[in-house]
Amino acid sequence: MRALATWIVSLAAGLASAAPPAPPASAVLSARVEVRNGRPQLLVNDQPEYPMFYALTDVPGGRFSWEDVPAHNVGQFARVVGVRLFQFDLAMEHVWLEDGTIDLGVARRQIQGALAARADAAVVFRLHVRPPRWWVLRHPAEQTAFLDTPTLPEYVAGHNRFIEDDLKAVPRVSLASDLWRDEAAAVVARFCRELAATPEGNALIGIQVAAGVYGEWHYWGFTEHEVDGGPAMAAAFRRWLGARYGSDQALRAAWRDPAATLAGALVPGLAERAAMGDGGFRLPDTQQRVIDYYRCQHETVADAILRFCRVVKQSWPRPLVTGTFYGYFFACFGRDQAGGHLELQRLLRSPWVDYLSGPNAYYPDASELGDPYRSRGLVASVRAHGKLWLDEMDQAVPLRSYADPEYRKSLAESIAKVRRNVLYGQAAGSGLWFYDFGPSGFSQGPAQSRTNALGVNGWWDDPELLADLGRLRALLQSRLELRWESQADTLAVFDTESYYHTRSVKEAPDAVSHALVNWGALGLYRAGVAFDALHLADLPDADLTRYRVVVFFNVWRMSAEQRLFVQEKVAVGGRDVLWFGAPGYTDGRRNSDAFVRELTGLDLRRVAHPAKAVVRTTAAFGPTLEYSLSDGAVSPLFAVADPDATALGHFVGTQQVAIASRRLASHTAWYAALPSWSADLTAGLVRRTAAHRYSDEGDIVYAGGGLVTLHTKAGGHRVVTLRNGRRVELELPAGPATVLLDAATGARLF
Repeated sequence: MRALATWIVSLAAGLASAAPPAPPASAVLSARVEVRNGRPQLLVNDQPEYPMFYALTDVPGGRFSWEDVPAHNVGQFARVVGVRLFQFDLAMEHVWLEDGTIDLGVARRQIQGALAARADAAVVFRLHVRPPRWWVLRHPAEQTAFLDTPTLPEYVAGHNRFIEDDLKAVPRVSLASDLWRDEAAAVVARFCRELAATPEGNALIGIQVAAGVYGEWHYWGFTEHEVDGGPAMAAAFRRWLGARYGSDQALRAAWRDPAATLAGALVPGLAERAAMGDGGFRLPDTQQRVIDYYRCQHETVADAILRFCRVVKQSWPRPLVTGTFYGYFFACFGRDQAGGHLELQRLLRSPWVDYLSGPNAYYPDASELGDPYRSRGLVASVRAHGKLWLDEMDQAVPLRSYADPEYRKSLAESIAKVRRNVLYGQAAGSGLWFYDFGPSGFSQGPAQSRTNALGVNGWWDDPELLADLGRLRALLQSRLELRWESQADTLAVFDTESYYHTRSVKEAPDAVSHALVNWGALGLYRAGVAFDALHLADLPDADLTRYRVVVFFNVWRMSAEQRLFVQEKVAVGGRDVLWFGAPGYTDGRRNSDAFVRELTGLDLRRVAHPAKAVVRTTAAFGPTLEYSLSDGAVSPLFAVADPDATALGHFVGTQQVAIASRRLASHTAWYAALPSWSADLTAGLVRRTAAHRYSDEGDIVYAGGGLVTLHTKAGGHRVVTLRNGRRVELELPAGPATVLLDAATGARLF
């Protein structure tokens, strides 16, 4: 296997050296992220650049910028769209050779491919800092240990995609390995210093550090397996406990274990992780060891990211941007504890990170025409900390071949889809890169082959589609000097800390959080409102005066100070405040029903449903919904016992109120005991609040930066109501369309 890995590296390096050199960069580039005109902006040589990139994937056949098909697409985005920002993957296998030498061949050739298309190209590397396969096999004690299965050998013949088996139980470095961090950091520092001294290095403006599953800093195998019981993680856990508690006595008090010691602490096993002491919640006074382990795992991963970002910034001789995949909150497959991104605040508060990024949400209802395109992250929080958010936009379009009778129809649909995806970022104050699996031949839709020698050229390789995208990019570039403001009057509040206290293992998932965060939040888009997605920790610094409605999602963990802030600053001024489940149920030290009543201002009483609880809405809610969350019991489960509340739903077979609203002296409280696997529950509740609805026809609306985007699947006659009360009536052709309007006048801008 070691010989095969060496052969792969030699082949890649040979390809790089065999290609003719391209002209060097015409200027030495630097870059930074700075808040300008109300939002974080990317500055290249002090000039704002709209953050739209074209990116090649790690897939063989589409990863090297100098190859025919990728070079064609790089050139098309450069010439037709006007893009000068490019991102290319670079693995340690390309750079860190087994004899200890550093090879810059592939890196230099990747940059040359961009410069051949555009002399002022600016390049970002996604640098996979995971060690090469030969290193992992040489250091078995530094590997991840899976708790539920032995590590299996990795079959690598026939492919050289370095991230191919990241979700399998195959040899992977422990993300807690000090040896890996030290040696890889030294290699990254050498790479930066040596590349910066080359002509191609002049064109590099950023490095995105990558490791974990697919480079996205999820723990290896997290969707199917439990990790990490290896020696590297065990040592890291003991160090972490030592820093947190300082003495055996303090550890024993926290764990309620008279035999616990810092030197002998073990990573909790499967049975301990699966055990739940309080329904869907852990008991802090008896299960602190598991809570501590998960926090240690997530802090360890976050600290690895910060280590590599710091090395990059300190080793590059000019200002450049550093970024990473992190901050995924939506669409994490219900495995947030095992491999999500729970230490968001740790990165947002660091000076070493300029941008966070992630693929667009993959579910629910996220990719088809008429669905809402959306980010995986809490973009308002990222923006509030002065960081840039970049989407990895990897959605294929339904574009058919020129000879297909449906080509013109598919082109119109493709334009509508691309406009929707790009304009989401305009409304959110974020950016994106087009992540093109097309050059490799990977397709998610109709055949896209063209009648020329290059065959499949890319997911978006159509002259009219690219020209439309070019006009859109130019418009967005021209607006960078205008003041950007969020136009949302609804605030959605989410939390990562709460996951440390809820179910974690695959056999016992946290269904309440998973349904509420993903399907529940989808209802905000279906309600036709504009909203900001914020982390609970950032709530005290938010400008709450702009929000008529605040929706609290998975805020199960709240301190006494946070509960008081909500009571004094949020639930005031006649605002609508929406709650689900058991908000504030734990403060991290104990769980209490009283916390829930205190926080919501409602008389909520615990009820028991030993089997499946079913909720049916009343006529006061609107259209009848009947739903359940799971076949098993949900605990804790609350019913509204407040006689002054308006019942909007009951537990079927009882008179217990499951959904209700009540107008209080300071605000109106809304409550639903159970979330639903449908967006209709949240959408129905939000439509009853004071939130401004741009559309009542089920269309998707984005609003921000003085623009309103309407995306419709049906077309035809549409009505958009602007915040100032102006009604805009549109006559659109039948079928999908994405329309851009001026937020004040309603004029169509594009």
